[in-house]
Amino acid sequence: MLESNISARWQSEEPLDLMTLALDVVESLAGLKARDEAERELFALERALAEELEGMVMPLHLLPCLYQGLGLAGDSETFFSIDNCLMNRVLARREGIPVSLGILLIHLCRRFGVEAEGICFPGHFLVRVFSEEEGAVIDPFTGRQLSRNEIEQLLRGAQGNLARLTPQHLKGADDADILARLLNVTKAAFINDQQFGKALACSELLLRLKPDCPFERRDRGFLYEQLDCGQLAADDFEFFIEHCPDDPIADVLKAQIAGLDLSPKILH
Repeated sequence: MLESNISARWQSEEPLDLMTLALDVVESLAGLKARDEAERELFALERALAEELEGMVMPLHLLPCLYQGLGLAGDSETFFSIDNCLMNRVLARREGIPVSLGILLIHLCRRFGVEAEGICFPGHFLVRVFSEEEGAVIDPFTGRQLSRNEIEQLLRGAQGNLARLTPQHLKGADDADILARLLNVTKAAFINDQQFGKALACSELLLRLKPDCPFERRDRGFLYEQLDCGQLAADDFEFFIEHCPDDPIADVLKAQIAGLDLSPKILH
């Protein structure tokens, strides 16, 4: 089993393994049983991929074996579903969204000796897979290598037709930033499903990665407000106002605080 002392590990200075982090998220949000199920599914997928790759050239055949042979695929029909964010569900279904599939692809590349890194590209997570000295940019949603023109189209789709591709857009991300992206997407999926308690748990995990981030404190305040925890919401809003006094939303939050019920509440 992968180790699971979440709070101690996340706050340590030791390097954090990306898949372990993603499974920590599963354990935090869905429980230890869900994590165990995810680990079993991951082991089965690793074993099946090893059988598919036997005698083949790496990394040339890894993507075809994974996407065509073993059925890994992007889920276009229920894109914003929580099932596409939590790794236990992604592994069981072998379907997901770019960031969850990207984390799985990075893990499997590293597991089979292929260098890979994540790219926190605007609007669409990407993966760079290295073959000798060259790096191919892969769309983990489809398993296809993208041309520069296709990457530029993704950028314009996210930021408008005036956006221009720069080297900064394709910079490799560290594992903590990739996990933060997964958590933000997961939080949004829970909010969309009106599961505000689970969304709050995502926010708490994000604050373990980036303690005292004013924007995450602000967002957590909105979740506390949804859960009728007025004093906790006010505390987070005041933190944001103190640290970002010139932000346009600071005045809005001052009005929000004035309208909150600050009586004590028990958050279950």
